[in-house]
Amino acid sequence: MAEATPALEIRNLHKRYGDLEVLKGISLTAKDGDVISILGSSGSGKSTFLRCINLLENPHQGQIFVAGEELKLRAAKNGDLVAADNKQINRLRSEIGFVFQNFNLWPHMSVLDNIIEAPR
Repeated sequence: MAEATPALEIRNLHKRYGDLEVLKGISLTAKDGDVISILGSSGSGKSTFLRCINLLENPHQGQIFVAGEELKLRAAKNGDLVAADNKQINRLRSEIGFVFQNFNLWPHMSVLDNIIEAPR
């Protein structure tokens, strides 16, 4: 039986800040329905990894696939990989969700009110 296309696949992802390489060839495959926790000490690159998946941070090397579709990337002058197709990244971002710790939500507000408060 053929394996299903992964919902998310990351191959050999690298990210650096100056001389400090914080992501060193990280790969991950997630199937539909998987629940994944990324654990590590403060400053180990957990949030950077998540932000690189939808290009909130730009990686320097690697491939990103969402539902089998490769995110089209191109090298910027500074060495970052950036979206080669803005329509594609915007569409793929709408399919990717993340949960981060320490939301600092207001307890007297609904979830929706907390979400829309920032743009006000």
